[in-house]
Amino acid sequence: MATTELKPDPPAAAAGERNARAASAPKHRGTAHGAPFSLRYLPLWDKIALAALTVTAAVLSLWNLDGAPSYQDDEGTYTSQAFAVHSGTLAPYTYWYDHPPLGWIQIAALNWLPNLLGLGDGTTIGATRYVISVYFVASAVLLYIVGRRLTMRIPFAALTTVLFILSPLSLVLGRQIYLDNIGVPWLLLAFYLALSSRNALWHHVGAGICFAIAVLSKETLSIFGPALLLALMYRPKWSNRSFSVVGFLTAGGLLLAFYPLSALLRNELLSGPDHVSLQDALAYQLLNRSGSGTIFEAGSSRAELLSGWLYFDKYLIAAGLAAAVVCLLRRQSRILFIAIASFATPIVLGQGYLPAMYIIGVIPFLALACGSAVDIAWSGVERLARRTPGLTRPLRTGFVAALSASLLLMSLPQWFEQDRTLLTAQTNSNWRSAMTWVQDNVSRSEVVLAPYSMWHDLNSSGWNNAWTMIATEKPDLDKQFDIERPGGWREIRWIIVGPSVMANIDSLGLTRVKTALQNSEQVQTFGEWTVHRVINPPSN
Repeated sequence: MATTELKPDPPAAAAGERNARAASAPKHRGTAHGAPFSLRYLPLWDKIALAALTVTAAVLSLWNLDGAPSYQDDEGTYTSQAFAVHSGTLAPYTYWYDHPPLGWIQIAALNWLPNLLGLGDGTTIGATRYVISVYFVASAVLLYIVGRRLTMRIPFAALTTVLFILSPLSLVLGRQIYLDNIGVPWLLLAFYLALSSRNALWHHVGAGICFAIAVLSKETLSIFGPALLLALMYRPKWSNRSFSVVGFLTAGGLLLAFYPLSALLRNELLSGPDHVSLQDALAYQLLNRSGSGTIFEAGSSRAELLSGWLYFDKYLIAAGLAAAVVCLLRRQSRILFIAIASFATPIVLGQGYLPAMYIIGVIPFLALACGSAVDIAWSGVERLARRTPGLTRPLRTGFVAALSASLLLMSLPQWFEQDRTLLTAQTNSNWRSAMTWVQDNVSRSEVVLAPYSMWHDLNSSGWNNAWTMIATEKPDLDKQFDIERPGGWREIRWIIVGPSVMANIDSLGLTRVKTALQNSEQVQTFGEWTVHRVINPPSN
């Protein structure tokens, strides 16, 4: 008896193969909750949200950028170092490894453009703020896509970014020339790559590279390493986790090694006579620098700094800390708890020096925690609604009403007023008047001490000599001063005193500057800025 061989129809077989391949391939399309997110297949609503958030972040970061907040000495320091890169050096004075230089090298790569366009109200520090605005907008965009990678729904990922953009704490610090603002986008990009659902090794290598760039931009961002490593461990399969971690550590470690290697090649890795060293810089930063006390000590620098952060945005800080606990309920969001806990531990338990801009690194994670917690709560509401169909509309309406009321509570009493002040105030008018008076009335041959916030603008206006127009700290903290100015403080003719000068004299022990100021007379006053002429004539 003949047998009949059953064969599938060729078109049907081909269709079956295509369906099988489609079923096994990673799904990146669609906006369904929990679907893997990829920029390669960006849904329409994601595109609309990203466009709106990008425009909003750009407008708020650029509006009144020259007017507020007040220019700070750290901003002037990084501005002068960025312009020094154009001259082939890492700093206008001795580079002593206080920070890795990659942060201001990135600024130097971009700061020519706002100067070319005439931005910054004619000042280099003002123009450099426009470079920082690029990083602020990048952080806002990356925050949204990281939120989507954490399986947040589009409205709550957008809410995360809105919190970041509108927070007075984020907006005031995000406009200033701080290295933390340079490193944060790289850190967020590292998390975006680490959270990829694809089994692509280059994503994990890229995450290591981006994290290394973030750390080399501002070393304090290394505190988020444990959270990033946990994100890598959340791979879809155990089989590729080891490759992820090895690729991440190898790529990041090799890039980080360039910093000590550069010190070694300059013979400045280890401490020695007559030269700066990375060892001495680390010893100063970690061991010898005066501490900030504890947050439990009334009147300590740490407690006052925490009060200052809470003054600018107590709502985001409190809500973010509470939301971090809620994030433990969802596997993907647990990295946010680890990130915030890693950040908070040195503040609560430490007594060492705490910089004012330290909080910049955690602001995106506080916003992410809030967005993720709201998303988790919405998932709970949806589950409850499925069990009780008759209460679906009241549950959803009540949730939206409660969320809207919370946002209004945050925005109206504090956010609106502080953001309005930031976008309208002119806090740098006295700074500008003092600088203009010095430019118009002081000879370019006379030695002037100027705060770093205006040092580069003054030096580039005719002095063009770092030891004639001198940054306030250098007579006491740079040994080169003794060589360039053997007459000591007596060679100083003018001192510009700004809001931070007297505090720096006390905290840094600037005895030469203090002596020169005690032997001076006040010539001009512009609000909190004064110009002093040293009475004692310079030594011959």
